Amino acid sequence: MGPGDDGAVSGADAIDPVARAIGAAVRRARHAQGMTTRELALKADVSQPFVSTVENGLSTPSVATLYRLASALGVGAHELLPAATAGEVVVVRAGEAPLSPVDDAPGSALSALLCGGPGQMIEVHRFDIEPGQPVGDWFEHPGEDFVHVLDGELRVELGLGRTEVLRAGDSLWHAATVPHRWTVGPRRGAVVLLVNAHPASPGRPHTPH
Repeated sequence: MGPGDDGAVSGADAIDPVARAIGAAVRRARHAQGMTTRELALKADVSQPFVSTVENGLSTPSVATLYRLASALGVGAHELLPAATAGEVVVVRAGEAPLSPVDDAPGSALSALLCGGPGQMIEVHRFDIEPGQPVGDWFEHPGEDFVHVLDGELRVELGLGRTEVLRAGDSLWHAATVPHRWTVGPRRGAVVLLVNAHPASPGRPHTPH
């Protein structure tokens, strides 16, 4: 098993429309790059069988692994997410959003995808983080991040040598190209809303992550 395998949700419970859509998007992007599953696995630092299970909709990659796959494929992570039809009104009821582990570490916090996909400018996640729960390592990616703490306390470290402690009602915006990571304390978790705005694809305007 590769380092990116542990965060996957596999088995019959993972065979759902979201897992199938992500798998199909990974396969399309891989074919477009003329890569084999082995080449993708090496570039993304995961195992070849794991790539196959993702492409077949049998495993849902963690958020961290999704970013590694996207980077290896030369696409934005949002391009591997399911897309809503242009102009469609999407309502996500409580408890209905697809869940993915944030990181590959066992017991990692879960992220609920509320909005996002190819052709969409924003990607919205809700995180329910338990005290001391892993929330992934350093991230950096194109676009802008807006963080709003709904409850609890979140520590945001930025690669500029700056750290901000956010509490309920606090918000933070930063360029997503700035390396960043989140942590929560051992006694207090956090409920966080993250909105990531994606830059327009080269050569074409943004269309309504």
